[in-house]
Amino acid sequence: MKRWLAVSILLAACVAIGLAGSVQGADTPAALCDDFSAPRLDTSRWRVTYQGDFQDRIEDVQDGGLRLLAATIGTRDDTVKFHGVRTKEPLDLSRGIDLSFDVDWNNQANGCYLTAGVTLSPTATDANPADAKEWLRFEYIGVPPGQNARALLAVKGLNGERQLFTEGWPEKHRTGRKIGNQHVRLLLTPDALRIWENGKLLFETTQRVLASQEAYLYLQMSSHSNYPPREVYFDNIVVR
Repeated sequence: MKRWLAVSILLAACVAIGLAGSVQGADTPAALCDDFSAPRLDTSRWRVTYQGDFQDRIEDVQDGGLRLLAATIGTRDDTVKFHGVRTKEPLDLSRGIDLSFDVDWNNQANGCYLTAGVTLSPTATDANPADAKEWLRFEYIGVPPGQNARALLAVKGLNGERQLFTEGWPEKHRTGRKIGNQHVRLLLTPDALRIWENGKLLFETTQRVLASQEAYLYLQMSSHSNYPPREVYFDNIVVR
């Protein structure tokens, strides 16, 4: 699971931008660099989040990555289960941020109604940030019958919730695509948003998508009920 070359690059980037493992105080929004190489989740940076009922859920560090596991056999059919971690301190968005991360779909045998992605929201919650008044979310969603997935970019604000990018689902492309260990870069400025996937530009807009000057970063997965244990991994989080 550990991508040692990616980790070496990440460490070099952390040193170059002077982050090297320190988180600033609550009065100053913290830049972030975490490759999850410590034996346990760094609770000085991250706080666990979850919402809904689980047969089992795990948020830990395994094989040099953040592992999120959800098992939902026998749980309520009328709830979607969300869990993951969020930053304890907000990130400064006033001049924009450059966020990059790896998300490993982990070769799901059945990824139906499974999601894995990131959310930026000015609201700090220990539950699901989708319930907040404002957010930006980029995630991968499993497409039935479960071997493929698709990307989704959505925002929520004064004009309600909008989907900005769906990969043409469901009107044009209902089957999704095979994904693996995805490297995602999200460049958010006050007047633009660009997203790259594995080095290729996936989406861009010159519209302002978030009004807030700061946001918490959430790394989350979700699952519907009655699925056996499924895992996804996050790694190499860098915020400049």
